[in-house]
Amino acid sequence: MHTRTTTAVTAVLLLATVTACSSSSTDNKPRTASAKTTSRATASTAAKTSPLKIGTGHHWSDTDTDGSHISGTTTVMGYTQPIKMDHSSGLSDFAHPVWATLDVKLCADSSSTTVMSSQSPWALGFPDDTRIQAPFVSGAGVPKPEYPLDGAAVKAGTCLRGKITFSMERGTRPNQIIYGPEGRDPVEWAVPKA
Repeated sequence: MHTRTTTAVTAVLLLATVTACSSSSTDNKPRTASAKTTSRATASTAAKTSPLKIGTGHHWSDTDTDGSHISGTTTVMGYTQPIKMDHSSGLSDFAHPVWATLDVKLCADSSSTTVMSSQSPWALGFPDDTRIQAPFVSGAGVPKPEYPLDGAAVKAGTCLRGKITFSMERGTRPNQIIYGPEGRDPVEWAVPKA
């Protein structure tokens, strides 16, 4: 198992989250959206103020710096706490860790160019207003299928689904799941009570 928590990896993953491939390009090379990407999230006002229920998708739409269109739907499919982790010693920053998985799915619209997706925009929020970012835990003993650490291309009309593994101090439980890609307003889902 590997734990990746360096600042450099996080910065690369945040950039990978908003990467898109331009279908109109003659060289067929991926185009990367910069921090100046124009965000046109299509969430309703209610979705911005009230957390979504698990299983409810959030549709979003952006325009890349080269003018190409990227859009899709991101959905939290499930949250499970606690889970059993094999070989988990040394992977958590907590003295008495409990483990959980977040099951997420991203579908690129059929009208979208290729969208890059990774664990980096995902976090868990707690009642005391603290957050835990996705810890980039992977390898043997981690629940499968894993959501990509470094990013994966999701072509138009296709979906990507997987699990993100989190640890937290025993006796705590998040109350929200946060999806906050760079350049867009964060979206929240409510975590059901245990």
